[in-house]
Amino acid sequence: MKRWNRLVVALCALCLALAAGAALARDAKKPENKYPQATRKEPKVSMQPSDGTALNKAADLLNDGKDAEAQPYVEKVLANKKASPYAQAFARQLLGSIYWEADKPDDAIAEYRKALELDALPNNAQFDLLYRVAQTQLQSEKYDDALATLADWEKQTNSQNADELALKANTYYRLDRFQEAVDTMKKALSMTDKPNDSWMQILMASYFELDKFDEAAAIVQAQLQKEPNNKKLLNQLSQIYIQADKPEQALQVAAKAKSEGLVTTSEDYVQLAKLYALADKPKDGAATLKEGFAKNIVQGNYDTWKLQGDLCMQAEDDPCAIEAYGKASAQAKDGNVDYQLGYLQYYAGNSQQAVEAMTAAIAKGGLRQEGEAYLLRGDAKNDLGQSALADWQKAATYPSAKTMAEQRLKAAKSGVKLTRGKRK
Repeated sequence: MKRWNRLVVALCALCLALAAGAALARDAKKPENKYPQATRKEPKVSMQPSDGTALNKAADLLNDGKDAEAQPYVEKVLANKKASPYAQAFARQLLGSIYWEADKPDDAIAEYRKALELDALPNNAQFDLLYRVAQTQLQSEKYDDALATLADWEKQTNSQNADELALKANTYYRLDRFQEAVDTMKKALSMTDKPNDSWMQILMASYFELDKFDEAAAIVQAQLQKEPNNKKLLNQLSQIYIQADKPEQALQVAAKAKSEGLVTTSEDYVQLAKLYALADKPKDGAATLKEGFAKNIVQGNYDTWKLQGDLCMQAEDDPCAIEAYGKASAQAKDGNVDYQLGYLQYYAGNSQQAVEAMTAAIAKGGLRQEGEAYLLRGDAKNDLGQSALADWQKAATYPSAKTMAEQRLKAAKSGVKLTRGKRK
């Protein structure tokens, strides 16, 4: 976006050439009036030949990206007290472009405003520059200012067009005024048969923010009619269905993308695996991640290994879950994965490994089920013939584990042999 000024500068250079000599201006073809409904009277454009030469040189340098070399030519005209209002206005416009390219948007807007205040540019250039101020304000996140400038542009030109309305809709969207964004963008779309793709994205996003998921989905589906293998659009449609609480539809879209060879990144595989989980198909989700790991596309880290563990546990594939949680444990910042690992190890009959996992879980801390961790570690120790009383007594201090811990303590004191309970 940084070089969006270049075309404007190139077109305005023609005006400079025409103004530099009266004879040339008389012979030149009159440019099309882009704003026929404006009531502003066309000003006379003229300048000294020396100013025209300097500004043409500056415009050429700007179009070549040589902003620093262009600036002295512009400042030379601005320093000329005899420079015509038109020459000054055009110089201000060029200086604004230089400031914009230098990431000085406030200075750019200030120069554009000075150019407009001179009221010396031809109508086409004057109103184009006013519109450009609105664009610059939008890109500088001055959204309220942009709306005010667009209102001024509509008033001065006595018109609206698709591009201007789309810019206004974009501004409304940035201000979280989503219904106004929808209404304005729909009007923009009604005024052209060749809308910019970004306009549809703004309309879709506005519907999305309004929780109008069916309308948002319809827009993306229409775009997919033209680009059925557009990965970005497929991902967007899938996300819309997720927000609309339609996991099956989201999964269908993602599965289609995979069948088309569009699931190619770690993020793609993880997203598809999560969709399987949402659709209550954890076995397929686990298989998807396994494929990603096998192809070295999905990188093994805490998040991906934990996800694999969760999916395998939901699918009742305990060996897979134990392996995944074991790998996630090495990178865990709290003990919750180790708790899950210890739980599975205990009910798999691996009491020693269960004790080790629960000890790690308690040591790492941050447990959501701390009382249950002591309870299960006590159960595992008891299974190994070790004393479990200390762990059960500790578990009894937690409300969530108190009842079960007291039952175990009572049984142990009365000499009743405890057996492994059923997995919950």
